Amino acid sequence: MNIETWNSLLTELNQACLEIIPHVLASPPPGLGMAQIIERYPGSSIAQLAADTIQGKATWLGMPPASQERMEAAELRLGMPLPSSYKSFLQVSNGFLIPGEAISCILPVELISPFGDEHAEEARLWREGLNDQSGEFAYFVQSRLEHTIQLSGPPNGRPEFVLMDLDRDAVAKGFEILELVHEGPDYVGGFEDVMKSALHSVRYGLKLHATTS
Repeated sequence: MNIETWNSLLTELNQACLEIIPHVLASPPPGLGMAQIIERYPGSSIAQLAADTIQGKATWLGMPPASQERMEAAELRLGMPLPSSYKSFLQVSNGFLIPGEAISCILPVELISPFGDEHAEEARLWREGLNDQSGEFAYFVQSRLEHTIQLSGPPNGRPEFVLMDLDRDAVAKGFEILELVHEGPDYVGGFEDVMKSALHSVRYGLKLHATTS
C-alpha cells in the first residue's frame, strides 16, 4: 500500500473508532483499553494520546510518521529488518489506537520488543498446552513464539496480539505478520490486513450497537 492508500484506510478507521467510543464507554468491561497503555508506557506519546482519548480530546488516533532514523534504530536494536508492509504503515503513522478492541493499540516502532520479554509466562502456557502435539502451529509455539516481535500494546480483555515473525521460512512464504488469538496464530498477507481487519471489527461493533439502541 502506498501513502495515499494508507491515509485513506486510517482515516476510515479513525472515524469508525471515534464513533464507537461512546458506545464502548456505556457498555460493560473491558472498556476502551487505554488505561493499560498509560500504565505500561507512562510519559510516552502513545500514553498521552490514550489519556486524551479517555478524556474525549482526541480527534486523530494515529501518531506522526516514523522517521527513517527511528525505523533503522529499531532494526538495529532487534537485529532484523522490518517487513515492508509494516514499514509502509509506519511512514504514515508511528502507532495507532483502536479503542474498545482486544488489540487496542499498535505501538510506536521504538516501543516494540520480543514477545517473551513481557509475556514469557503466556508463552510457557502455550508451550505446555501443545507439549504433546505436532504440526506447524505446535512447532511455531515450541520453537519461536517468544522470539517474535510484539507490535501491539497491552491486550484489552482477551489476550490477543499482533506479532512479527521473521523466521526464515515465514519470510520466504510472505507470512511475516500474524495475530495471536485464542485459537492460535493467524498469519496474514501483510500489515495492512491487520488494520483492515480492525476496521471491519469496529464497523461490525457499530452495527451491533445500532441494532440494540
